[in-house]
Amino acid sequence: MVRMLKAEEIRESLRREIVGQDEAIEAVVRAVTVAMLGVTDPKHPLGTFLFMGPTGTGKSAMARALAKVLHGDEDKVVVVNCTEFKHSHEVSKLIGAPPGYVGHDQPPFITPEKIQDRFTVVVFEELEKAHPALFDLLLQILDNGELYTAKGEKLDFTKCFIIMTSNVSAREIDDITKEAIGFQPPNPPEEDPDKFDRHIRQVCMQALERSFRPEFINRIDEIIVFRRLKMDHLQKILDKFLLDTRARFAIAGIGTVITDEAKAFLLQKGTNLRYGARPLKRAVRQYLEYPLAQFVMHHGVSEREVVYVLADPPNDALRFEVRQLKKGELIVMS
Repeated sequence: MVRMLKAEEIRESLRREIVGQDEAIEAVVRAVTVAMLGVTDPKHPLGTFLFMGPTGTGKSAMARALAKVLHGDEDKVVVVNCTEFKHSHEVSKLIGAPPGYVGHDQPPFITPEKIQDRFTVVVFEELEKAHPALFDLLLQILDNGELYTAKGEKLDFTKCFIIMTSNVSAREIDDITKEAIGFQPPNPPEEDPDKFDRHIRQVCMQALERSFRPEFINRIDEIIVFRRLKMDHLQKILDKFLLDTRARFAIAGIGTVITDEAKAFLLQKGTNLRYGARPLKRAVRQYLEYPLAQFVMHHGVSEREVVYVLADPPNDALRFEVRQLKKGELIVMS
């Protein structure tokens, strides 16, 4: 059962998960607010979105964040990876193979049970890689809010949010981003900080019109181009990643304190503005999580001890020190 949420509560919850994408967050907040009131068109999905823009900026993460806000679990998402539907015969897997065809006895990928809950989030990832036959099915979802499986079962999407992601202009965006950062990690030096974002939006919309049929584009409620992540965004994302890492180690009984120098090291290692937040996540895994796990396995950490994470520039790494907790001292997770 999804509880009623106010717009500000939805907004703040999404901002804790998604950094630097206020336009996308506002679009989702509008759709969820209307859906919460029960005044959406009963013959259409609750909201339909197409997210475009640079890689690693949170397009797919927005779907998981919305599921977390609505259902308390970011994994309560029905994900359709469109790379699995590149050929016409593969599209039948989505709703089941027709009678007489191989696989007719197999259940379809989407079943009534998967989308029966109110406010189900359905994601079609990398939309541009799908065979055109998939778009015929999507048109039915966007237009009528329903599909029928090969066995005649109705798939009701009128209680669903449909999120589609696309990297259709990835190469052009990468060229723009390389120009914007001049191959350097600091903030772009241009006088107009929004210049390149506007250029990316223009390129995305042109690619959209080249790649998708007008009748498909016109049925999407919100088309959002995600913005490039800048250094201040990556700093906030790093804090989020580190909070998650520390929480997982804490569950295993290992308290940690990460120094500002260690954070700066991870930010330097994980900053590549061409690829968004993904290199940062890899840096946390490579330089912090795996070495820290090795350290704990080798040295052990007692109940009244905490591991301090420090930078070790000469070795181009992080180093770890076990320190005693003072009486009454607490480890703050922030």
